[in-house]
Amino acid sequence: MVKLFGEPLSCEAPPHIYPRLHHQQPPVGCTIDNPIQTNNTFNNLLLADQTFPVWPLPYSLWVARDGDADFGVALNHTSNNQLVFGPDPANVPVQFYFNPPRIKSFAFSARGWSDIDVKVVQSSKLASTVHITGRARGQNWHQGRLIMPMAYGMGFVTGVYEEEWPVMHSAVGVQEFRKVGYVNNGQTANALSNWQRGILWYTTCAVEDYPMDAFLSGEVHRETHTGTYSLDYQMQGSSESGSGLVFALPHMQADLSPETRAKDSGLVMDSPTKGPMRGYVTDVLVMELYHLPFEIGFEPWSSVEGYGYNGDNYTDRVKALIASAAVDESRQDVPGMCDLDSMYFGGKMLNKFAYIAYVTHFILRDSGLTHEVLPKIKRAIEKYAQNCQKKPLVYEDSWKGLISSGKPEEDFGNSNYNDHHFHYGYHVHAIALVASIDPRWLEENDCLVKKYVVTLVRDYANPSASDPYFPQFRNFDWFHGHSFAHGIFPSGDGKNEESSSEDYHSIYALRLLGKVLGDEEMESHACLMLAIMKTSLNKYMLYSNDNQEQPPQFKGNKVSGILFENKIDYATFFGRGTVGNEYIHGIHMIPLTPISSFIRGPNYVREEWEEKLAGIVDRIPDGWAGIVTAQPGAF
Repeated sequence: MVKLFGEPLSCEAPPHIYPRLHHQQPPVGCTIDNPIQTNNTFNNLLLADQTFPVWPLPYSLWVARDGDADFGVALNHTSNNQLVFGPDPANVPVQFYFNPPRIKSFAFSARGWSDIDVKVVQSSKLASTVHITGRARGQNWHQGRLIMPMAYGMGFVTGVYEEEWPVMHSAVGVQEFRKVGYVNNGQTANALSNWQRGILWYTTCAVEDYPMDAFLSGEVHRETHTGTYSLDYQMQGSSESGSGLVFALPHMQADLSPETRAKDSGLVMDSPTKGPMRGYVTDVLVMELYHLPFEIGFEPWSSVEGYGYNGDNYTDRVKALIASAAVDESRQDVPGMCDLDSMYFGGKMLNKFAYIAYVTHFILRDSGLTHEVLPKIKRAIEKYAQNCQKKPLVYEDSWKGLISSGKPEEDFGNSNYNDHHFHYGYHVHAIALVASIDPRWLEENDCLVKKYVVTLVRDYANPSASDPYFPQFRNFDWFHGHSFAHGIFPSGDGKNEESSSEDYHSIYALRLLGKVLGDEEMESHACLMLAIMKTSLNKYMLYSNDNQEQPPQFKGNKVSGILFENKIDYATFFGRGTVGNEYIHGIHMIPLTPISSFIRGPNYVREEWEEKLAGIVDRIPDGWAGIVTAQPGAF
């Protein structure tokens, strides 16, 4: 058994080849000195004027500074019957849908507030706490404060007042505010509020169990390919049940332990983009997963029934074709081609030539060709490991992470924490491939390459909250079941991700690196995450015809395009395609690796091919034709 989430990869400072600096855009209104999450929903509270919404689900909340009557924290929940489809709702499948933003169903304020100061005093992977102090404009700050704890899946929105007189607002109007009665031996008064939209809100003037924080725990049994992970909520307050109420997303519901499933409250609330959430009366959500993909390593693999990899099955003709391409590629200036001003494109080139070396060594078994390409790809990787590439990396201590020295608008926003798992995943995969050929290479030059790759992993997939230099799992969101690529750019629709395939590729890279390092905990984390993503991505980003989570008006697109917290847009950030929508589909395919077929099952791939791709593939004029043409091989 392998315990998860406990031991950090390292607690040492990042290597000194990375210059130290303060970020040009530090967190706003933050009292935290620990590494800060840059890619989860609570990050919006630390950006710009701190008024962009967060989605702790099933609710959305935002800091309100909208006028004399509305200073505080507003909240809302939208149901599926409020979704807006466009641009033409009659044209099915529609291009996008979104939830109406900032409907101020309810707002926490206090008497005399016409100016507020917002401080984020606690932030973890799954939760955040905000302290708000207020005053009449131009006057002294009040001594009291409003405390707003927020956690993914929280059953209720809780505001704790200290030495302040609570004031509640609603922009949609209140039809009725009715006392229900007292519980807890008269300590708690309950009321029902009936708003104009016919929605009942439950209000209590004493706090029942509510989450102040949430922590990850888990374990993996490698011998049985099974694992569990838990979201453990730190509750405060009291309730008659002795537990709080927490909501789970559909992919979590599919894997709930029998004990957790038995605590189903019967309450159901829609999420903005991921289907119905169910509420459970519990302080811990436990998920059990089976069929963790430990059997998928470096070798080709497919979920197509009857497929089994055997390296001896390559015919001489196939080997000759592979060798011809490998010879042409290996003769190129590999270090020069890989030395780019982009961690993303540089990583892709490293990954390409590392794969060529792997194939020449293990598939072709051509030692001469391997000796041609292997030293070249090693030199190319070592240049990055020495931090001598065109745009070196720096360690910044405001948010705490390893970023590009380029401008925020360069390299897809790497210096503002966009896409780190996409970018660094290619480097990690390349290093794992080369190390599978020559494991001793990682120890050479005072472990130069090993230190580099471990630092990259610490940045995007650090498993422990006790690493003082990097946040826990910067990109992968253990509540949503996938990563978010969007960094420290404020967004009215929340964090987003454009490529499901580069997401799971970054985790697959961890699985391979763990294998060559002999790090069972890294391998186990990765295989558990991949098992989670097999379910979550096929509910939220890859849509089979029987998908139950997405609106019928949208799921016919077959892929999400860009998945936000508050909307989904069947598009990419770089266009739609030259002859159809091949960019939108292709970005959910690249790169093709052995893990692709584990996530993208044959039934789904066949549907996408027949409904979206077969009719355009022969007319695609560029490199996207290759990856699209390869799809029939996966069903």
